Amino acid sequence: MTTVTSNDIQELKDLLSAMRQENREQMISLREENREQITSLREETREQMTSLREETREQMTSLREETREQIDTLKEDNRQQIETLREENNKQFINLHKEITEVKIITAKIEGTIQSQAVLTQKIPDLIEKVGELKNWKQIAIVAITAFTSATIT
Repeated sequence: MTTVTSNDIQELKDLLSAMRQENREQMISLREENREQITSLREETREQMTSLREETREQMTSLREETREQIDTLKEDNRQQIETLREENNKQFINLHKEITEVKIITAKIEGTIQSQAVLTQKIPDLIEKVGELKNWKQIAIVAITAFTSATIT
């Protein structure tokens, strides 16, 4: 067996101490590198986010404009359709009004004709009585001719 001397222990302590110091320096170096990388990544992420925000704003602005244009186009189309429908309705109303006026005129003419014939229909029983009373064919012929001419005149 080998004996361990205090020099050996001291050498081991010095070696361990040197290794610890080296490890600390490496860890400090790695921490610094990590911090720099994290800072760099953060900066890149911020730049990307800023860029994405700007692109999103531009897209939203573009979409808003397109939407406004589409809405304006639809409004104008609706206005034109409404105006066309109004014109068609007005034309139909005018035509209906003309037809109603014509029907009123025709109805008035028919009522006038009926009133003028009412006088004639009231005279028919009197004429039938007179025809029955007539004994002479000449009188019948004269009454028939008179009735025929009065009917054609009216």
